[in-house]
Amino acid sequence: MDTEGLSIPEAIRRLFGVDVAKESPLLKNKAMSFVRNKLIAVRKEPKVDRKAVYLKADQGYALHNALILNAVFPNPKDVKRIFEDERYRTDCAAVVGRLLTDRGSVLGEALQSGSSDKMASFLADIARDLRQEWMPNPFQVLPQVALGENTTLLHALLAQAASLEPADSFLLAYMNGDWEAAQKLSSQISSGTPELLAIKTEIDRKLNEAHEFSELLNFFRKK
Repeated sequence: MDTEGLSIPEAIRRLFGVDVAKESPLLKNKAMSFVRNKLIAVRKEPKVDRKAVYLKADQGYALHNALILNAVFPNPKDVKRIFEDERYRTDCAAVVGRLLTDRGSVLGEALQSGSSDKMASFLADIARDLRQEWMPNPFQVLPQVALGENTTLLHALLAQAASLEPADSFLLAYMNGDWEAAQKLSSQISSGTPELLAIKTEIDRKLNEAHEFSELLNFFRKK
């Protein structure tokens, strides 16, 4: 699906069949956030009142995949990090696998489909290129379109799912960057997948680094 030379609204229409001007200005704003953080490469042409933005070659893959990921990970910085940080991508794949495909999860039951499983598998496979391949889309309608400004409702659904299992609560805390809460919740998980255990190790490492840095600051303050 060629998107080179298309404007952001044109590309979204081609990728998702959504007319952002009528149906979801928010989706366009989300896409533009990926232009601003340089996840999506564009060329700009001057116009009378503003610069026109057009996708460069092969950027349709990244735009498509970024908007799907953004439905689960609302912060554009997190989405960009998934593209760039393999360890973080693996961690996020565990989140997607747990919350979107686990039949014990409320959200998993709502979205259970072959595409949900395929999305989780795609994300977990580091060999699959988010910039050169289409990631499976488990959403019939992107939450950014269906929920508009209330996209935090998706997070509420994640929280509802997380209330069922300590592992889900642990993953949600990790998604939110609440390391201390995640560490406390991890103590409730007696066993888990290698991915969950890897996330627990990563959280312990981050908290240890923060603690050591805090001690170093206190040392210099006392001098």
